[in-house]
Amino acid sequence: MLKIIIDAYKMFFKNIRFMLVISLPLLALSALNIYFNDIMHPVSGLIYVVYAAMLVLPLVSAATDVCIYRRLFNYNIINPFSSLQAYIIYLLAQIAIGLIGTAPIFLFQYLLSLTGLDPLICLSLAILINSFIGFVFIARFNIILPLIIQNKIPSLKEFNNYTKRKYSQWLLVALLIYLPYVILHYLTTACPYTNMIIVTLFMMTFICFNIAYIKANRLNKTPLPIKTEEEQAIVPAPTKQAEPVNKPKKATTNKKGAKITKEPTKKPTPKKTTKRPAPKLKPATA
Repeated sequence: MLKIIIDAYKMFFKNIRFMLVISLPLLALSALNIYFNDIMHPVSGLIYVVYAAMLVLPLVSAATDVCIYRRLFNYNIINPFSSLQAYIIYLLAQIAIGLIGTAPIFLFQYLLSLTGLDPLICLSLAILINSFIGFVFIARFNIILPLIIQNKIPSLKEFNNYTKRKYSQWLLVALLIYLPYVILHYLTTACPYTNMIIVTLFMMTFICFNIAYIKANRLNKTPLPIKTEEEQAIVPAPTKQAEPVNKPKKATTNKKGAKITKEPTKKPTPKKTTKRPAPKLKPATA
C-alpha cells in the first residue's frame, strides 16, 4: 500500500499543472463565494447569491473531478457531461461517502465538549479520533468513484473482495492522504483565499490515489473457484455416452377422438423357400 501512496504523490506532482488549469472554474467560484460571504452583512440581498453558490459548488467540484479522472485514464473526451448517468451517480456517491465519513467528527466533538475542554482542542481531538474510523471508511469506499467513471460499478460483494486489505493498510492511507488535507485546511484558515487554493489542489491527491490503486489492482467480477492440481488429477474428465435413439411412437385416435400411441409394428420376415424341380411325366402306353 505504501508504494501505491508514493505513486499517487508522484502522479499528483506530475500532473499538477493540468489540475490547476482544469480547477480554475472551481477556484473562481470558490473565491466569489468567499467574497460574498465577507460583504453579506451590509447587503442582505447577496445572501441569495451565497446560497446559489453553495448549491453550484458541489456540481462544479464533481465535474472537475470527473475531468481529471477521464484525463488520467487517457480518455479521448474529458467532458464530464458526456456520460450524464455516470456523472450523477458519481456526485451522489461522493456526497454520501463524505457525509458518512465526516459525521463521527461532530459526534466526538460533542462528547469531548461535555468534559469542559476548549472547543479548538475538542475539534482537534475529534479529527484525530476520526482518522481511525471515518477517514479509513472514506479511503476505502472512495475507490468506487473511478470505477463509476469507467462504468464498472461492482456489487457490494465484489467491492468488498476488491478492497479487502488489512485495517492497518487503510489506516496508512487515511494518515498519509486524508489527514494532511485536514491539517492544511486548519493551518491556512487565517487567509481564506490561500486556504481555498491549497485545499482545492490537495484534494486532487485523493483522485491520484484512487487511480493508482485501480492501476495496481485489477477488478475481477464474480471470480470462479479455482481447483488445485491435485483436485484436477483426482477428478476424471467427464465422458459423453451415446444415448440410444428411440423411434417416435405413432399417434392414432380412437372413436372418441383421444390419441392413442402405438409402438411401431415390426414386419414379419419372409421364410426362405427352396425350389424343387418339376416331376418328369412318364409316356402313356396303350
